[in-house]
Amino acid sequence: MNVPEIERYIAGSTLPEVLDRARLLNKEGIGTLLSPLDRTVDSGESIPERVEMLRALSKEMGMKMIRGGISVRLSDFGFFEDPKGAVEYFKTVIRSAEEYALALWIDMEDGKNVGAVLDAYIELRKLFPHLSVTLQSRLDRTASDLRRVITARGRVRLVKGEYPIGDEPGSSDPDEIRRRYLRDMELLFSEGAMFAIATHDEIVLESAARLQKNHPRMMEFQMYLGFREDRIRTLLYEGGFPVTMYLPFGLRPEPHLRRTGVLS
Repeated sequence: MNVPEIERYIAGSTLPEVLDRARLLNKEGIGTLLSPLDRTVDSGESIPERVEMLRALSKEMGMKMIRGGISVRLSDFGFFEDPKGAVEYFKTVIRSAEEYALALWIDMEDGKNVGAVLDAYIELRKLFPHLSVTLQSRLDRTASDLRRVITARGRVRLVKGEYPIGDEPGSSDPDEIRRRYLRDMELLFSEGAMFAIATHDEIVLESAARLQKNHPRMMEFQMYLGFREDRIRTLLYEGGFPVTMYLPFGLRPEPHLRRTGVLS
């Protein structure tokens, strides 16, 4: 894949580049969710350095009045080696984001770690009511996990599922995953409060648009940079729905490009 093609899916390799892209999208009325790709385990960066980078990111977004949030993984803070220490690091990042009215989204991990991530989220949600978590509909456990988050009045980013699931029971059949997603989405519209519908599936998008028109909720559509950008604009300009673009950035785009199917 050549550089122009990569630039279609990656918002930049540096912080100034992604902030410029976010500012342009904001001018169109599109929210932005910035996702640093240089994870601790890949980059050799220490956890304190990563915390300071994320705090600086929050400050830059705030100073430049970027509308949106930041997406991170708990493993970025060493969660599976030292859960308590990682949560303390993460709290520092959350407080920095909240200082500038930015949303913070917890991205999901491998299937075997879903339970631990969700437990941590439920506890953190008690302190940080605007914190959000990602759930993927292809897992068998997601329907019950979703009810648990709704009971805790948490915020969900619902995806079909592109993360490794290992031995965690789930489905790989596209039709079954769509069916599960539609079921989970209907539960969110019925009982949820604030959530994001993150998909490029036209059938799901049309169903969500109908549900939002008939049962309005505090929700938004989210899509990856480079995928169906024309559609996210029709949802905004013609449908009047809140929309957000997921902006990955950094020097190591290959894992993201493979996870999203751009690279085989």
